[in-house]
Amino acid sequence: MKKLLMLSGFLLASLLLKTPVQAQEPIAEKPSRSIRVQVDIKESLMPDDAEDWVLYVYASKPGARLPLANFKGKLSQLPSEIVLHQSMYLLPHLTLQHAENVVIVAKATKSKNPHQKSADDIIGYSMPVHFDSGPEQAISMTIDQHDQVPGKNKLSSTKQ
Repeated sequence: MKKLLMLSGFLLASLLLKTPVQAQEPIAEKPSRSIRVQVDIKESLMPDDAEDWVLYVYASKPGARLPLANFKGKLSQLPSEIVLHQSMYLLPHLTLQHAENVVIVAKATKSKNPHQKSADDIIGYSMPVHFDSGPEQAISMTIDQHDQVPGKNKLSSTKQ
């Protein structure tokens, strides 16, 4: 009985090795996604030392904070057109390909850390951008408000 099992195992293995491996059907890739963003700033928010401020423009899923595509520059470059492309990701499993709609955030700060909030930071948000109508989108947006610092309200930060 043992010999019969060994023989059938060898026969099965030899049949499997002789069977040609079939190539998998190529997976259809989605077209490369990009968003052309025209960024401007409300004139009253432009600081005198704009050259020292860092500008971050990024796309994220609505309600999420992780960027799917991001750009870093200087606030003094505004107004400007920035193209966010799916190759501008921070994490390879989070790209523009992984979202059907996104929100664009433009934030300017003196801090070198985009996650650190300061009362001086200024920010703007776009309306949702949908890829339903195609992989290339274009929007205009404005940095128009101060970023909200958690735990501080505006009344307590004003001098009396």
